[in-house]
Amino acid sequence: MSQSTNFDFKGKYVIKADLRTITALHIGGTEEGFEIGGLDNPVIKDKITGLPYIPGSSLKGKLRSLLEWIIEYPDKGTDQSRIQNALKLNKEGKWEASPCSCGKCDVCVVFGTSAETHTEGPTRLTVLDAWPQGLLDTNGKRKNESEWDGTIKRWTDYMGEKVYTELKTENTIDRITSAANPRSMERVPADSIFTAEFIYDVYQDKDIERLKILFVGIKLLEDSTLGGSGSRGSGRVRFENIKVERRDVSYYRNEMAEKLEKVNQNTHSTAKDILDNFEKIFSLVEKKT
Repeated sequence: MSQSTNFDFKGKYVIKADLRTITALHIGGTEEGFEIGGLDNPVIKDKITGLPYIPGSSLKGKLRSLLEWIIEYPDKGTDQSRIQNALKLNKEGKWEASPCSCGKCDVCVVFGTSAETHTEGPTRLTVLDAWPQGLLDTNGKRKNESEWDGTIKRWTDYMGEKVYTELKTENTIDRITSAANPRSMERVPADSIFTAEFIYDVYQDKDIERLKILFVGIKLLEDSTLGGSGSRGSGRVRFENIKVERRDVSYYRNEMAEKLEKVNQNTHSTAKDILDNFEKIFSLVEKKT
C-alpha cells in the first residue's frame, strides 16, 4: 500500500465551457444501424428526447489519449512519452498502445486507472455528458420541450421539426474497377454548441498544479478531432466561455454559503487564457497548514 496517505478533501472546482463544433461531429451509436432502413453510422442520442449528445466517456478518453503522448514516464529517466515507450505492433500488424496504468503519473492521478491498478489516491477528474445548448436551465435541470432554445432551436429552425442531425454520404472507391460504394454517416452540424462540464476534486495542495493538464488536454483536442472520421473532416471542436467555480469543503457542510466562489469572477475565453494566467486565476486556493 502506498505511504502517500496525506489526503484531505479541500473542495472542488466546477469548470463549465461551451463546446462548439467547428466541423460536423460524429460520435457513434449502434442500435439504429441494425434496423431495416437504419443508418450505417448513426450518432449517439438520448433515448427520451432523441437529442444527440457527447458522452463524458468519449470526451475524457480523448483528452487522456492525447495527453499520454506528451506526459513523460515518472522515474524512468527518459524524455519519451508513455505511449512512445508502450507503442507496439499487434498481431494484425497495427500499432497500438494500451492506456497508462502506472498509477503515479499526473494523467493516472487526474484521470484514474482501472480497478486492478493502484492509484495515488482517488481519481480527481469527472467529465459529465455534454448536452446541446438549450436543453438545461441555469441549475442544470432539463427544460420542458416547449422551452428549448439555443442550439436546439437553431437545429429545428434550419433543418425541420425534431431534426437535429445531418447526413453525409461518403464513397469508397474500388482502386481496380473505380466502382463507388456509398454509405451514409449521421453527424451533428457544424457550429453547434454543447455544454461541457468538468468536476475536479482537490485532496492535496499539488492537485491545483495537476489541474493544468486538463487545460493542456483541451488545447491538444482543439488541434485534433473528437469522435469518428476525424481524418475525413469531422470532429474539429473549440472550447469557449470557460468558467471556473470553486466550491470549498465548507460549502458542502453548509457552514458558509459564501465559500461558493466564481474564481476571480471572470469568464476565461480559452484554455490558453487560463494556462497563461494560471497562478493568478487559482490564487484563491487556501493552503492548509
